[in-house]
Amino acid sequence: MSVAAGGTTSAVRPRGRVVVGWVVGVVVAWGLVAGLHLFGLKLANLWLFGLLLTGLGWLVAVAVTGIALVALWRRGRSVPALSLVLVPGVLAPVAIVAVDWTSTFVHSFYRLHRADFQAAAALADQVTARYGDRYGQVLPKDLGHLSSKGRAVRIGAEGSGPAGILLPVRVGIPDGAAGYAYFADTPGDTSFDCFADPCRVRWSLGDGWYWLD
Repeated sequence: MSVAAGGTTSAVRPRGRVVVGWVVGVVVAWGLVAGLHLFGLKLANLWLFGLLLTGLGWLVAVAVTGIALVALWRRGRSVPALSLVLVPGVLAPVAIVAVDWTSTFVHSFYRLHRADFQAAAALADQVTARYGDRYGQVLPKDLGHLSSKGRAVRIGAEGSGPAGILLPVRVGIPDGAAGYAYFADTPGDTSFDCFADPCRVRWSLGDGWYWLD
């Protein structure tokens, strides 16, 4: 009896490890896709390469999910094992498509680096460079991560309105930008000049900071 029990146990354990391995692989693959979408604003600065990288991430995740299902089906056709792969393989892409990744990134990044944004606001009056001045004025090294190019530019309303500074996160090709903007006065629904393209406030983040796109 003990030999039979031992034999059964040794036969089950490798199968369990294989199932867990495939499940982890599928979850990691879709997690990487979610990460690519989370940092989509940063990847947009890479233009075509960013799109290719995101597309490659989807292709790999779909392939890993498909290979896992085929491998488990051939191994034992166990419905519970297949379900462990199928559930994240289906729910993950649905969730990735449904989430507003721009909002997630903008708000979470601001909360995470709120102290740095306050420090940048204290330097707002010192920023005089505009879009044409090589994408603006260089920020101190400890604040450079707030902007895609480590720079800040002074922006103004199209017409009369408040002026402020923009920390561009996404820079368009050839024109346009989106990023964090600081205004001493409430900007309201004013249209601003963001690198030769009009932009408006999309979200108010607090402490005089807004997201423009």
